[in-house]
Amino acid sequence: MKFFTRYPASRWCNWLALALSLTGFLAAAWVTWHVYEAVPHIEDELAYVWQANLLTEGRLSMLSPEYPKSFLVPFVVDHEGLRFGKYPPGWPAVLALGVALGLRAWVNPLLAGAGVWLTYRLGRRVFNPGVGLLAAALTVTSPFFLLNSGALLSHPLGLVLASGFIWAWLAAFGPGPVRRSWLPAVVASLLLVALILTRPMTALAVALPFGLH
Repeated sequence: MKFFTRYPASRWCNWLALALSLTGFLAAAWVTWHVYEAVPHIEDELAYVWQANLLTEGRLSMLSPEYPKSFLVPFVVDHEGLRFGKYPPGWPAVLALGVALGLRAWVNPLLAGAGVWLTYRLGRRVFNPGVGLLAAALTVTSPFFLLNSGALLSHPLGLVLASGFIWAWLAAFGPGPVRRSWLPAVVASLLLVALILTRPMTALAVALPFGLH
């Protein structure tokens, strides 16, 4: 542990972190295309894709078919003549952007790379560059991270939003040489709202200690 507490803060640490971020992106893309074949496999993914496709048309719901049980979609609800997804709109909205651009399969690999970079930046801010690099490297080599980043699930976006929120919060209210400006506080608030709209229970768990702080 002494090695990491004395690790020098040099510019090449950023380049190593950037290389790890690129590795995370490429690894997630490989899983997307060679493991999942860039198609949804589980019910959650099917529901997310359904919601994303609906959002590309500017709608949150549609009329239920005449015989709803004959056209079931996993985790899609029919209620009072309307059909809509049961999940919060945050991740479907981001996925809809990928659908509109024809880049649906690349959304999560890109978020995976951003998540690795933010993990490094957070470790660097709280501890030092060595800890940040270690955290980023452990993230890239995590099977849970790679499998979720290659799928069409909301976990990579949750990682980006949670890490960004924590980093912005510490920039606004954390210890050390901090510029107490309004900008990081606003960024932290917006990222927390986005996390609530993506994974509400995750947002509650993440926000609780900072609310106490």
